[in-house]
Amino acid sequence: METLNLFRVTVGAAALGFARRALDEALAFSSNRRLGTGKLAENAVTQAKLADMATAIDASALLIYRAAWQQDVGGTDHRRAAAMAKLTATESAQQVIDAAVQMHGGMGVTKGAKVEELYREIRALRIYEGASEVQRQIIARDLLKEHRA
Repeated sequence: METLNLFRVTVGAAALGFARRALDEALAFSSNRRLGTGKLAENAVTQAKLADMATAIDASALLIYRAAWQQDVGGTDHRRAAAMAKLTATESAQQVIDAAVQMHGGMGVTKGAKVEELYREIRALRIYEGASEVQRQIIARDLLKEHRA
């Protein structure tokens, strides 16, 4: 089980990297893409989406850092922290990447576009080391165990 916890955190870290790259792509695209007389990045809806993407990325990073720290320190059961980090990072990455694809419009689903590649790649990370549903079970069972104690 300890090995699974270790790899859950690393899978979460990989998803975090994917999400960060998707945000970078969205920032670059929206800053250069013309929309009427301005840029796509000047649009309030685009700005809100970028803010949501950045917030999801930071929340994932904090959970990953905590789980990694708990692993480094040792001595505690960090199964829940690892599951929370993996679940949040992979699910958030899926949302961030989806938003980046949407922002790119038709170019976002064109083979060769970085966001299209990320969209395909993130799916596997949501399955590795236990699918999202498994992570939710681990979290819930640990919460219930803690509550009973």
